[in-house]
Amino acid sequence: MSDIESISPSARDQAIAWLLRLRDAPADAQSRRAFAAWLAVDPAHQTAYRQVQAQWDWMEPLKQQNFQARDAALLYRPPPHASSRRKWLIYGAAATVLLGVGFAIFSPQGWYGLPHSYNTAKGQRQVVALSDGSELELNTDTEVRVHFNHGQRQVELIRGEAFFKVIHDNERPFSVQAGNLRVRDIGTAFDVYKQADRVSVAVQEGVVEMAGQGESRELKAGQQLAYGDDERFVPATTNDIATATAWRQGKLIFNGRRLAEVLAEIGRYHEVQIRLPDPKLAELRVNGSFRTEQLDGMLNAVATLLPISVKRIGEREIVLEAAGKR
Repeated sequence: MSDIESISPSARDQAIAWLLRLRDAPADAQSRRAFAAWLAVDPAHQTAYRQVQAQWDWMEPLKQQNFQARDAALLYRPPPHASSRRKWLIYGAAATVLLGVGFAIFSPQGWYGLPHSYNTAKGQRQVVALSDGSELELNTDTEVRVHFNHGQRQVELIRGEAFFKVIHDNERPFSVQAGNLRVRDIGTAFDVYKQADRVSVAVQEGVVEMAGQGESRELKAGQQLAYGDDERFVPATTNDIATATAWRQGKLIFNGRRLAEVLAEIGRYHEVQIRLPDPKLAELRVNGSFRTEQLDGMLNAVATLLPISVKRIGEREIVLEAAGKR
């Protein structure tokens, strides 16, 4: 429930009321107990309160400015001797004002929007439904930051790999920033993989524009391209869309890939160090399809295909050596 749109208006309304009530009387033990009970009723209450608190914190720099809607909400503070019912009616009015302000400013359709981060650990995958109907699928060990507002939809791929199914909207362009590359959607399903020295893009449907430093390329369905850290476009590592996106089915497919590259890919999915001391072995070529969750199965299959042996050094270290070596 990370996205602001996943919280019901009722829960958000109550959270705003609680925020105002606690700020008005921070030392009131009875209010604190009632607040704790409200949080315990439903996990959505905790999420709603975190979002409302984040909105309030974001507004802190604006408190020295002429911020009419915020000032109007603050006028709803109840008098010290007001009855409990009267206080809650007043808090409800303030909540209505701030709820409108929050949606107009902080929602994914608002002027500023609130950014949200999503991430996966090694071996995990996650599908995120975005507020505009688009879908984001995160591969292993991936982190993204999503920032939607009234004028644009931006996603920053901080690390890892993600697959995007984008609902096209001429009024709000959708773009992905990965390092020094920006990928602009033109009604598309596409994959973006941020590697150590490049960003690779594979288009499954539609069209995207890849924009580097002073140069851009357009990719259509079935095409792939990479953009290096040296700010040059280079061929992608794979030449097949199904291979590039096989991770979505929990697979890794290699067609003549160097063993060193294969081990680096396998290492993305498991908390283990895989070492290859002999540089000659690094140039061996691997062909095959492997399940990402089966570490031993992958390594044993590679050892069957190539003249190498697999040795475990503790729980988190594996060494690959030439077969027959002692």
